[in-house]
Amino acid sequence: MIETMKQRIILKIAGKEMEFRVEPEREEIIRAAAARINQEIDSLRFDYRDQGLSEVLMMILLSEETRLLEFEARNTNETNSVLHRLGDLDAALGEYLSRQPCSLPKSTL
Repeated sequence: MIETMKQRIILKIAGKEMEFRVEPEREEIIRAAAARINQEIDSLRFDYRDQGLSEVLMMILLSEETRLLEFEARNTNETNSVLHRLGDLDAALGEYLSRQPCSLPKSTL
């Protein structure tokens, strides 16, 4: 198996720098995620001045995990709906084709 080349990037989250190795095509989104996390930290630290960093990070983690679970549930519901509609279309097509005369071309072997 060929492993994609990863590049080294340094991100600063919550005032702490950390090194990550990422695929080049994912760097932009990872940097955007880090920026969003830092914005959320700043916002919550302003709103909850009496809370420490670990509590603020816990709030962010809970918020993001909740959004992820809601997204997954929505995605599952939409997928099930599409599969149901495809099943209906398959049944309707099968019924239609069963009423049509069979006119397959003869083999030229």
